[in-house]
Formats: sequence, C-alpha cells, structure tokens
Amino acid sequence: MASPASAQVSVFDITAPATITDPYQPFTVTYRLGGSSYMASANVYFYLATTSTTLTQRVQLGWTQIYLGSGTGLHYPPSGTLTYQFYPGNLPEAARAQFNAIMAACQPQTWYIQAEVDYTLPKGDDTLIGTPKQPDFYFTAGTLSPSTIQPGGTTSFSFDLFTRCPAAYPSTVGVFLADANHQLLSYIGGVSIGAGAGTFSLPPTSITFSPYIAPGPYNLVLIADVNEVIAESNEDNNGGAFALNIVPYALTAFERDESPLTPDVPVPAEAASMRNTPGFDRADGYVQKF
Repeated sequence: MASPASAQVSVFDITAPATITDPYQPFTVTYRLGGSSYMASANVYFYLATTSTTLTQRVQLGWTQIYLGSGTGLHYPPSGTLTYQFYPGNLPEAARAQFNAIMAACQPQTWYIQAEVDYTLPKGDDTLIGTPKQPDFYFTAGTLSPSTIQPGGTTSFSFDLFTRCPAAYPSTVGVFLADANHQLLSYIGGVSIGAGAGTFSLPPTSITFSPYIAPGPYNLVLIADVNEVIAESNEDNNGGAFALNIVPYALTAFERDESPLTPDVPVPAEAASMRNTPGFDRADGYVQKF
C-alpha cells in the first residue's frame, strides 16, 4: 500500500503570472495541493512546458520539498495556497537556454508553468513570456559594377537588406550620390521595400550618370527606411555605401571593376529632407534618375 499511497498527493491547481516580460527577474507562482500519503514528505517539481499537462517538450525550472507529517498513518499536505519563487541564479541550464530563445523571439510567446508532485500528473497555467521586438533594417550584401566609369557612363548596383523582426508597413531605400566623405550631393531615387521580415533583395539596377558630372571619387549611398515610417530598434545602422570613381574621358577605367557594399555608413541627417525637396525628383548635373 505504501507505493500507491505515496502517489496520492497531487497538485490541485496552479496560478502563474499572466505575463512575464523578463524571466531573469524573480517571479512567483501559487499552487494548492490535495490528497494524502503515508510518506513523510513529497517533492513538487516545476516545469516550463508547451501545454498544461504534457510530459514531453518541457524543461525543469526548479523543485521544492513539502513536509507531510511523521509517524504512522495518513499524512496530508499543507492546506491553503502555497508559493514558489523563481530566481535567475537558480534556473537550470536547460531552462536558461529555453528562456534565451523565448526572449529572442520577435513576439511574446504563450507557455505553461507546470507543477507536479512526484509521479502524479502535472497541472499547468499559461503565461505570456517576452516582449514585442521592433524591426531593425541593415544591409548584408551588395555590389556596384563597374565601380569606375567615365562621365555619362552607366553602372549597376544590387543589395540585400535584412530585418529579423517584421516591419508592419512598406518603406523605401533611398539611393543618393555622395562625395568621397559621404556628404550627400543628389537624391537619385527610391527602391520600395515591402512589409514583413527577412531579406529583401534588389537585382542589378542601372544608373546612368550625367555627361557633365565632374571626375573624381564618389560614393553611392543607400539609406534604409529613408522615409522614416518604421520605428526600429536601432536607427543608426540603416546606411550602406559603394565606392564609385568617375574618370576623365581621356582615361581608360583602370581601378577595380566591382565595388562591394560597405555597411554601417552613418546616416546623414539631411537625407530625409533632401528626398522631399522640390526638384530632386528630376535629373540634375550629377545623374540621370533610374
């Protein structure tokens, strides 16, 4: 009779916090026990699980021992509501790994905190863990080819723009011509980027420069969300640039044929105002708009 009786103390119910924005701050659950046992104590285990009663797809968060009584005869668990507080320093490694994955997600996730006495079935309560994350646009790749042209020449550029968390609205990558110090000279045009997440790729797209453009070193600057419609977690990494060299007619292009995209170019403050200035949607002395 000892073995069956020891399994009769079980969790009656458990209440977890409705939301846990940061699982690495202490949080508390409450629970109630029922039943009886010939044993002097029982162990209560706590799990993070995908459903309220699953025995798989869960990780242990902690455990505590409950005193039931001494001597012979039936013993009973404490009556009323019991509490258990979780501290980040006491979390097992598997639980920390799971919490890290949850906190990295773009949206809060629903999980269950279970309580289970020894070998009885668990009871669980749902909680929403994590915080919503904003999108963050940054360039991951791109090329400009050729990177050395003569006045009136044509070059083609491409790029990959990435955001892990989705943007709710479409936006625009602004394309600018800048001098060797990344000071903007001309707004060339905009590339539409859809809503959502992942990598947005632009295939090679041609730009033809004015035959009157002065020879010298330039940069083709790309600025993500140039129209500033997306609130991002990091607004300072939206820029990228290609080195471009304009050589006189009398010279043959002799520098590298392709320029890679340089990410993390500081975003000039005048970019948004330049693209909205009357007249910048027309060809100028630098470039024929694409």
